[in-house]
Amino acid sequence: MVSQLFLAPTLPAAFRDRAAKLIDRLASTPDTGAAERLTAQVLHGLCMELLALVNRSPALITVDDVQHADPESVLWLLSLARRIGPAPVLVVLASDIGPHPGFSAARTELLRYPHSDLIPVGRLSQRGAAELIGQHCGPSATHRLAPAFFSASGGNPLLLHALLDDWRTGRNMAGRSYRQALLTSLRRGGPAGLAVVRGLAVLRGHTSEALLSRLVGVNVDVVADTVRAFEAGGLLSDGDFAHPNGRAGVLDDLPPQQRVALHRAAARLLQERGEPATAVAAHIIAGEGADGIPATRVLLDAAESHLLEQRFAVAVDCLEQALRGAGDGRERAAIRVRLAQVEWRSDPRAAVRHLDQLAGDARAGLLTPGDTIEVCRQLLWQGRPEEATALVERLRAAPDDDPADTGARLRAFELWLMCTHPRPARRRRPVLRGRPTAEGPADRSAPWQRFSAVLADVLIHGRYEEATERAEQLLHKASVQRSTVWTGESALLCLMPEVYADRTERAARWCEAWRRDPWTARVPMSRAELSAVSAEIAVRRGDLAAAVERARAALEEVSAPAWGTAAGLPLSSLILAASRTGQLPIAAEYLRVPVPASMFESRYGLHYLYARGHYHLVCDNHAAALADFFACGELMRSWALDTPGLVPWRTGAAETWLRQGNREQARRLLNEQLAWVGTDFGRVRGQALRLLAACGSERQRTDLLGDAVEILEGAGDRYELARALADLSHAHHTSGEQRRARQTARRAWHVARSCQAEPLCRELFPGMAEHEVDGTGALEDTALTFLSRAERRVATLASAGYTNRAIAEKLFVTESTVEQHLTKVYRKLGVKHREDLPALLHHDIATSA
Repeated sequence: MVSQLFLAPTLPAAFRDRAAKLIDRLASTPDTGAAERLTAQVLHGLCMELLALVNRSPALITVDDVQHADPESVLWLLSLARRIGPAPVLVVLASDIGPHPGFSAARTELLRYPHSDLIPVGRLSQRGAAELIGQHCGPSATHRLAPAFFSASGGNPLLLHALLDDWRTGRNMAGRSYRQALLTSLRRGGPAGLAVVRGLAVLRGHTSEALLSRLVGVNVDVVADTVRAFEAGGLLSDGDFAHPNGRAGVLDDLPPQQRVALHRAAARLLQERGEPATAVAAHIIAGEGADGIPATRVLLDAAESHLLEQRFAVAVDCLEQALRGAGDGRERAAIRVRLAQVEWRSDPRAAVRHLDQLAGDARAGLLTPGDTIEVCRQLLWQGRPEEATALVERLRAAPDDDPADTGARLRAFELWLMCTHPRPARRRRPVLRGRPTAEGPADRSAPWQRFSAVLADVLIHGRYEEATERAEQLLHKASVQRSTVWTGESALLCLMPEVYADRTERAARWCEAWRRDPWTARVPMSRAELSAVSAEIAVRRGDLAAAVERARAALEEVSAPAWGTAAGLPLSSLILAASRTGQLPIAAEYLRVPVPASMFESRYGLHYLYARGHYHLVCDNHAAALADFFACGELMRSWALDTPGLVPWRTGAAETWLRQGNREQARRLLNEQLAWVGTDFGRVRGQALRLLAACGSERQRTDLLGDAVEILEGAGDRYELARALADLSHAHHTSGEQRRARQTARRAWHVARSCQAEPLCRELFPGMAEHEVDGTGALEDTALTFLSRAERRVATLASAGYTNRAIAEKLFVTESTVEQHLTKVYRKLGVKHREDLPALLHHDIATSA
């Protein structure tokens, strides 16, 4: 520094020559005891030369980054400060405020003289930063950019200009220029400062001065001074980076080996401090391992913690690192099962990569029975039934001395197999070991076991009331219990028993509650399952537009190939609803979606065959329709799942026989169906009675259709209600009751319209607009004026096919209140049944609902 100052070309030549001789003497000073005396003489001589020069003309001396000056130059500055006195010279020394051990003593010495002063240069205020941004970006962008730019820069002009450069060049926030500017500023803190900030970048939020000191090997006081200095300069904020890209830039600047070493050291230090497994695991992953700690156990604990918070991607990272570091085959196999299970929740296709290895592990006996069950489930989902069947046989052949919880799990799995993939369950009589799942110790940790028993009670044992009550209890528990052991198909397994038991209103309430649940909403597969269940419920309630929308949502959330064998559920809802609404091109489009052949060996294949049969029926392809309906029947009988709540194949086949004029075959199937349903399954019973009316005499037809309408009103299926009303209208017309025929037809039209069943609307009133359909006599219009507002709202919903319970829910009243209003409505209008309610009521449907 002294050489640059005294040998500047602008100075007088004689002055430079004398200074050069003094500097040469200083440079050639031997390292002996006389060195200090010679240095003092030289420095004194240089000061005298400078003071003599400035006496002729005032001078300004500026030194930037004085903290980096060589020791001899620092000694000269101190010597000058002692001698400067009243001389006409101003010395300006610029330094950052970082910790500089080599200059701190000199800085203190300089500031003790009365003619010296410290002038701190502050950062820009928020207003100053906004003005600077406005100069470069204009007033419109200032309001939008100023808060984020000030937060990332802390008012540091260098960082602020870098942010503006990034924004101007690519509309990037804290991009390349910002990172470079931050690194440049941090490097000015010297090796110790750079080490501190690198340690800070590695540790993220889990830091303290003592921990940082241990990690980077820098004195704790230096760490504290460094952090304070960087905060004062706007390079850090509250002991951390002001913007995540700042941390990323520091980490990217670290040499790879040093970064790995720091992460491994951080993992060990955090483990010693008892920090959460998630914090330790992050460093194990970044360091690609760890030294001196049980890394695999930490990673597995961290994965489960992340799963409880629905952080699936991070959980997968933990499990993959644990898999890489696992020791023996059994440990690796167990970790791989968990990894496949977690990946399945986001996208079942992601888990496919593990199945070959897992199937081999299961055959080699490296998996527990519970893990083998999970592998079987995934193999069946992915359409690999033969491999799954072989593993099922191994499970059945296992010794009977397994723990009770294993027996309970196997029993639940057998029940699930019989209800969902019956072919593997049919190879031999199932061995149902262990206590009932409702009592076993595993019951508390495996919800799917309990719901498997409920599903079997509905589909196999026919204990509908008992099963649905048990399902309600379990659903209440499931809604408040959050566990990482839920298996795949959770929503399908929990909610479909209520759907199959014809409790669609209950199922719809639970489905909607779970759709709003933030915990469930963060799981892609759960969202897709809930959409699929909602679509199936909507079809069964005659809400065809909603069925199409929700089935599409299920297939957009998780693609059809990822649905595997379960693709039959959302596809069937969409195909059936589209066929009934007249959207045949859409139904045909989804029928062309490839499905695995093994789907037709599962319960989901029954849904698909039933829907495809109805598509063929709408297209007048009777032979294909009968083939699909009878294929359903054959499979359901052979699997001992012939329950109308699953799919009512007999009504589909009977309707096809009727289209072909074969009343005897239709009557036989319908009588079988009615014998099966008894007093349960109002929706299917109403369908069967409607079709049976077409097989009988005209005298019987009106009575059967009246019964069908009454039953379907209570069942809540508006599409089937519209069809029954349409047939009843025809029956009234045939018997000469023209007024009742028109009135019933209008009601049928409005119910069909609310379902968006346009083909049925056109069949009832071809080419007529709504105001033409509603053209009614003055008598009806006058009668409606006697109804109170509440009575009219109840009557309107009743005429549209809503049940008393559904009306009560929509209007927020009790069922008893609804019944009282309807009694008054019937009396005032002189009618006895819902089908006799005037069609004019449908004008109020929007406001009533």
